[in-house]
Amino acid sequence: MVTSRKPARERILEVACDLFYRKGIRSVGVDTIVEKSGVGKATLYRHFPTKDDLIVAYLVELDRHDWKQFDEVIAKHEGSPKEQLLAFIDVITDTMMSPDYRGCAFSNALAEFPEESHFVKKMTVEYNDSMHLRLNRLTQQAGAQDENLTDQLMIVITGALSLAHALGSAGPAAQLKALATHLIDLHVS
Repeated sequence: MVTSRKPARERILEVACDLFYRKGIRSVGVDTIVEKSGVGKATLYRHFPTKDDLIVAYLVELDRHDWKQFDEVIAKHEGSPKEQLLAFIDVITDTMMSPDYRGCAFSNALAEFPEESHFVKKMTVEYNDSMHLRLNRLTQQAGAQDENLTDQLMIVITGALSLAHALGSAGPAAQLKALATHLIDLHVS
């Protein structure tokens, strides 16, 4: 149970994010979130009227966290788009090597809610579109010789993220680093 003096909404979301990622969205009930966050059920429902509202907040928080991290890494290599690309790959491989890594949270959520019309599908597509846009901007700024570099990087990144959960992180993370570095070196002078 969380006993922090954080605001209730923040505690609820923190607990939900942890449990949804570690155990899966469908397998975590509202009662568990209430218990672990130390709030009453009425408080949870005041902040998140439905479990879907909590799932949306979870995915928004993941998106916010990832792009904040991306922006911080990019800022450290201001003026060198190639180094920014390589640093972004390093962040992904470091994430994959974390002991509590269990796959891409958006892909995991999508696996639980694969319906074409479900909001999880829409949010996952938006997340991937955002990654593609950011990578594309960096590859163009780096002067990539091949306009397909962004798509190639997306395939290598998403493939490694998916395989890491199934096979263990070490191999896919190492291969992601090697393949992405090779592609970037091949297409960027």
